[in-house]
Amino acid sequence: MSPFRKRSSGGSDTSPIPSPSKRLSRILSRSQSGSESAPPPSSQPLSQAPDSPSKRTPLGIANVANIFIKMRRAHDQIKPWHIESLSGEDPQSHPGVLEGATSTAREPLRHTDVFICDGAVNVAQLLRATRKSLLDLADLIGANALVDEKWNCTICGPKHRPNGTFKVEISYTASATRSDRPDPHRPVALDKVKGVPGLMTVVKRIGTNS
Repeated sequence: MSPFRKRSSGGSDTSPIPSPSKRLSRILSRSQSGSESAPPPSSQPLSQAPDSPSKRTPLGIANVANIFIKMRRAHDQIKPWHIESLSGEDPQSHPGVLEGATSTAREPLRHTDVFICDGAVNVAQLLRATRKSLLDLADLIGANALVDEKWNCTICGPKHRPNGTFKVEISYTASATRSDRPDPHRPVALDKVKGVPGLMTVVKRIGTNS
């Protein structure tokens, strides 16, 4: 005998079981008829979402260009190995030369040299070369000594490499005169020089008189 018995015809549960599709149609019909209404909306207002933080205004092309220009100017003002030195505010004379002058006549002279140096800058040696040019000029006009001397020196070093060449500009002024005392052939105020230590090689020299 089969273990699955048929239900008796006299039982209370004899109606067929509705299919899922029929159940869904009944639920829809009830919702449309209003028999099962949705719960009323809450009377409390919904909380608003926090405001998003303000966005920063993007920089325009002109503003960015101005920033780069300022950075470039600040960079150009920084000159590596830019060294300046000078003898002093007032002209100087070697002791005895001015006192031994045999003439009151003085001829003002000026000589400027531009040196291109490699490896180092020996300012004292370059000053001697510039002063000698002044003394040679004084000799051409009949003088034999220099008084009232004054000089300044500017060193511009390499920008892109530490062992490059240096541009040195020296301006030397003095007055030519005749004196019983021999000229010392030495620049004044050598204790004021500022150079670059090392072994110097002069690559080029450009001199002008005025």
